[in-house]
Amino acid sequence: MANVDQSVMWARLMQSMQAELFPNGLGAGTMFSAASVARSINLNATDAGVTNYGIYSLGDIIPANSPDYNPAPSGLAASYMQFLAWIDLGGDTNPNLQSQLNIALAGDGGANPGLIAIQAGYNNTYNAAAKAYTDQKAAAATVGDTVAPFKSWVLTNYPSLATAQSQLAGAQSKVDQLSNQLYGPGYQQVQLARQITGINGGAQDPMQQNNYNMQITSATYIPPGSTAAVIGQAAPSTTASTVTNVSSYVPLYQFDTAYAATYTQWQAASVAGTIGQTFHFDSSSQDYDYQASGWNASAKASWSDFFRTVSGSTSSSATAVSVDASSSAFSFDVSFVGAKAFGINPGPWWQNGSLVSTYRDKLKPGAPDFFSDAGALARRASQVVLGFEPTITIKMSAQDYSRVKSSWQTQAALTIGVGPFSFGASGGANSSKDQIHYDDASSSIRIGPIKSTMPVLLGVVSSRL
Repeated sequence: MANVDQSVMWARLMQSMQAELFPNGLGAGTMFSAASVARSINLNATDAGVTNYGIYSLGDIIPANSPDYNPAPSGLAASYMQFLAWIDLGGDTNPNLQSQLNIALAGDGGANPGLIAIQAGYNNTYNAAAKAYTDQKAAAATVGDTVAPFKSWVLTNYPSLATAQSQLAGAQSKVDQLSNQLYGPGYQQVQLARQITGINGGAQDPMQQNNYNMQITSATYIPPGSTAAVIGQAAPSTTASTVTNVSSYVPLYQFDTAYAATYTQWQAASVAGTIGQTFHFDSSSQDYDYQASGWNASAKASWSDFFRTVSGSTSSSATAVSVDASSSAFSFDVSFVGAKAFGINPGPWWQNGSLVSTYRDKLKPGAPDFFSDAGALARRASQVVLGFEPTITIKMSAQDYSRVKSSWQTQAALTIGVGPFSFGASGGANSSKDQIHYDDASSSIRIGPIKSTMPVLLGVVSSRL
């Protein structure tokens, strides 16, 4: 049997998706990355906070430098805040002012901590308070009691948080005062951006709602820039277990208003049994160059095996399933009730990224890597591709079919993987194996249609910054 590189199948699926969804191309300065795991996204919850959690998990992630969609280590809001701190505006170079500012930021090494340490302490105190609140709320629920909202509860039960917040405000004020003296023109604009992006009254304020953040409902507070919401994890629950959840605030992201009407159409199409989009490739499909998706030649993808089995609870136990994609009998189709790209953009705290354009080349010596291909602000998500209720059809040679069918039916607890989808009793996110239908006459396997109330994330279009 031919030894086919399974990454070729990923690339051909990606090519088919791009041709179907973006027939006029992606546009200058944009790139498309395909999801290696189709993660369900809850954008239709009755709890608006759960829906906002889904939007935030899509918008704040910076796609890594790869056609295979993965999140970079830090999120957009946190990386932008760091960028603002490294802008070099010139101004008074008096070494005494600089040393005072350095102490205000990093502390004096003794009893006086700087802003950096104080902010870290505040974050730790907030997280401890959130956990204590969660624990108390869960305990109260077991006996039918309720607990006051976190905002008022924390004043009585965790006064150290108010102290930490006051200390943080004072430290920030001192840094601002020294910076005004030290820096020249432009500091006021940059400082305003830092304020509306920051933790006190800005986008990253987890306690107070304002024009720059939005309320989310999640099991724990998700700090800005967290990669907890990586593709492959389950969507936030909307069951009764959310009684232990903490409502908090995260940077505001705005999702395409056309989604609501499209989702209604998808539901109607599901009832009618109609198909919207189909992504197809076969043995005659051309090889695909990732530069056609906007990536530089240096960008590399790290795909898993396209056909695989997982006998344990982790992806490390996955084993490739050999399928000859060069056979004239081979074809792969994944059809959706609907699939579409939707716009997603940061809220007004981003200010259209104008400061990025103005100051990207005016940073202090020693600044982190922000704008290389792998930089912390290399790109941001501008569109997300969602698909609703997929059906997968695989045709192959009789020899491959017999072997794959035997492999997939052997172990009852085995999870199987087909492209970005997984199925099985041992944790498959999309369906159980009773959705897999075998047709011996045509040597084909059909999976689905996979009924769901939630769309899955199939890919992301990002814009270069």
